[in-house]
Parts: sequence; structure tokens; C-alpha cells
Amino acid sequence: MAVALPTLSVGIRFVGGADNDGWSLGSSPLPTSLGEPDDPSVYEDVYADVRGLTMTRGRSRELEQYQAGTGSVVLDNRLREYDPLNLSGGHVAGGITQIQPGRRIRVKATHPTTSVVYDLFYGVIREWGLAYPDGFDATSTARFSDALTDLGRTAVSVTTRAGLSGLAAADILDDADVSRIDVDGGVATLQATTFSGTKALAALQRTAESDQGAVYVDHSGRIQFDDRHALLRETRSNTSRYTFGAGNLPIVAVSMDYASDLIKNSVTGTRAGGAAQTATDTDSILTYGSHSYELGSMMIATDADVLATAEYILAGYKDPDVRVRAVTLAPQTHADLMTAVLSLELRDRVTVTFSPPGGGSAISQELFVEGIQHSISAASQMATTLTFSSTETSFGWTLGTGTLGSGTILGF
Repeated sequence: MAVALPTLSVGIRFVGGADNDGWSLGSSPLPTSLGEPDDPSVYEDVYADVRGLTMTRGRSRELEQYQAGTGSVVLDNRLREYDPLNLSGGHVAGGITQIQPGRRIRVKATHPTTSVVYDLFYGVIREWGLAYPDGFDATSTARFSDALTDLGRTAVSVTTRAGLSGLAAADILDDADVSRIDVDGGVATLQATTFSGTKALAALQRTAESDQGAVYVDHSGRIQFDDRHALLRETRSNTSRYTFGAGNLPIVAVSMDYASDLIKNSVTGTRAGGAAQTATDTDSILTYGSHSYELGSMMIATDADVLATAEYILAGYKDPDVRVRAVTLAPQTHADLMTAVLSLELRDRVTVTFSPPGGGSAISQELFVEGIQHSISAASQMATTLTFSSTETSFGWTLGTGTLGSGTILGF
């Protein structure tokens, strides 16, 4: 049952700067000095002028850091409504254009059959690009990104508390004046660490790497700090939410890979005040050649825990994995597919099943969502691409969940 495009809202906060109820640029304290609240009434919906929209969040590989989510929206500018040089247009206040970088943007979608409203993106416009393709047409493109960009531009000077990784993450985010956050308590015990003029994102990612967790921004703009047990603990990650390729969730295209770039058969970790700890797998080195991986300047409190981290990564990545890399979906194919696509979040667990040409058994894999890209064309067609990581290398086995050694490794 084909469905219409979701009712989209592309809201831009033309009247204010980049601060909102959960973020303050600079060093002003939270929460009293944030200025006007970031409520829906201050956003102007410009969707009637949208010609194209693309949003991308996530990372390409599971041993990489999550990147800032990015997007662009192409607007019809034939009336110069989105031209900063047009001071007689509708986006001017006190003789000053409101078409400026630093304006908040958020994208929402209302499901065409259930009327459920979903957040798709929340961020800040970083630049405007004006184009005049043939001398008669005119477009204005707003390019935006999420709060990881701001974290990457904000310096922190703080000594984090010793203890579980969530304490350090909270200290860094507090010094960066960020309150729109969701911070796990942590699993790894970290030593107190001093950051002086360090970019907040680098400090937070170092904390996450020490716990083998993750830092990303969700679809509502909230900064997430996941500890390494989040994938085991949260239902959305330990139980498959959807099976793509079956029933009402058809796949347009699928790609698989069997690559050597994720092989790690010599893993070395170091911590402040400690000795280097190395875990190696001789059989893997003989079979695939040497593929080293280094974890430097870890905040972990003991060398024993550094070695345990190295051994954990080695166990998961010493052999290559044949896995589904990405799928392309056409959400308007069915209402159920639209629901799945609009509700997915990074690090959700899903299943992909398909039968390759040539016969043989169908391929079915459970995977973690590592990247989500939505594109809406001028012809009102929506396409979604999901990229994945394997569930067999991203975390370990725990008591009561399956069989140790059958496609699993012992977690810690």
C-alpha cells in the first residue's frame, strides 16, 4: 500500500541566534542566561519553498567516532526571500537581514497515515549559498549541522572526577555549558584527567573511547553519551526492532562487504602513568598480515583494564566479517516502512534479510544502525539509506543471552 510523502516541517528560527534551552555558546552559565526559550512558536516553517532536503547522521565504520550530523535544504529564492542582500524582504528586522549563519533549524515529519510526529533533525545553519542556474531561476541553500559541530569549537578547561566514565562526561559537558544531554553512568573506572583548552568534543570522545562507548546527537538534538553496556542494556539495541526485506518492509538495494580495513590483530592501549598493553593474535597475523590498532592516552585507571580493553577489541576484530553494509529504502512504498524509517535511531538493532540472485539460502543478519540518511527530492519522493555494523563485533556476550562462543565473545 503506497503512501504519500510525510507532512514535513522545516522550521528556521530567524529571530534568534544559535543559543537555545539546552546550549549556550561561550562561557555564560546555565540555565539563567540563555535568552529567549527555544519554543515552537519562534520557528517559521519554510517547507512551502523547499525544493530538496537531505539529512545525514552517524558514522561509516564502528571503530570510528560519530561525526556531526549534517544536512542541506534548497529553497526557492525567486522572490529573494532568502537573500541576505534583500533588505526589503520578509526576513528583515531593524534594517538587518535575518538570513544569517547561526540560525536554529529543525525538521519534523508527520506520518501520512498515523499522524504521529517524528523529529528528524535539530541543528544550526552554518552557511547560506545563493545560486542562479540560468539567469531566471534562483535558489538559496541552507547548510546545517548538529551540536557535535559546536562541541568541536568549544574549549574546556576542567579536571574530571575519578570514577565511572559518566562522571567525566558530565564534567566535560558542564564545563562546555551544555545541558541538553543524556549521559549514561559508565562502566569503566577512569582516573581524574585534566583538560586545558581542549576542544570539548575531543575530550568527550576520549572519555567514550576509554569506556568503548559512543558520543552522538540524536534526532531531537540531544547529545548522547553511551557507555559500553548501552547496546546490551537498552531494548532498542538488544532486540531487533524491524526486519527489512520481509513483509511490508521491502528493500530497494542492498550492499555487502568483506573487507580487511576492520581487521585488528595487534591492539595496543596506553594510559596516563601506565605502561603500554598489547594484545595480539598470531593466527590472524599469519592469515591476513599485520593490522595494528592503537588506543592512546586512555583515561582508564589501571593497566589491567587497559589490557582487558585491548583483548576485547582483538576478540571482536581479529577476523573479517561478511556483513550487510547498507540498504536503500523507498519509505513511500508502504505505511509500515514509513513508520520504521521515521522512528529509527542510531544504534538501533534491526534485521536485514534478502535472497541474492543465483539461488541458495537467503541471507539474514542482525545489525546495528550506524548511519541514517534521508533525502526528499523536488518531485516529493523520499529515499532513505541505512548503514550498518555487525552485532557480532560491536559488543560481547553476557550471562543469559545466547551461547558463549557461538558467534559471540565474552563482554567485560
